[in-house]
Amino acid sequence: MRLFTYIIIVIVAASIVAGFFIVGSPKEERLRRFDEQRIQNLQNLQGEIINFWMNKGKLPGNLSDLKNDITGFYPPLDPENGTQYIYEVIEPEKFKLCATFNIPSLSQEERLGFPQNVKIARPYPAGDYYNQNWDHGMGYVCFERTIDKDIYKPGLIDKPLR
Repeated sequence: MRLFTYIIIVIVAASIVAGFFIVGSPKEERLRRFDEQRIQNLQNLQGEIINFWMNKGKLPGNLSDLKNDITGFYPPLDPENGTQYIYEVIEPEKFKLCATFNIPSLSQEERLGFPQNVKIARPYPAGDYYNQNWDHGMGYVCFERTIDKDIYKPGLIDKPLR
């Protein structure tokens, strides 16, 4: 009976250790959740920057310009330390958004649960906007974006549809 108990303890302990290797430690998952929230925040900021561009025909000077009491949008802060994201206008139609990440992002294959040596088919990109991604390494990473004036036409939002 004692031997059976020891075997069960070893099996349970081995399962827990194997779980950490497969899923990751709770600390790593917590860091990954912070990074995923950062990406969501940067995506929201990018959307608001594009809306600003379409309404005003120019990029905002800083993230505070995106604050809108009517829609209730306030630029999000970093979920881990409460700091503001870095935004910089590079050219009249080009900007970058930056954040500091805890761990590298997972590849699309890893996110879908495929082994690392298996590659999945991807559609051929039809333009720069289809090719944008939010993959990142660890540490400070910037994402450069260019407004395509043929896709995002300034002033189009304010014109009534007829």
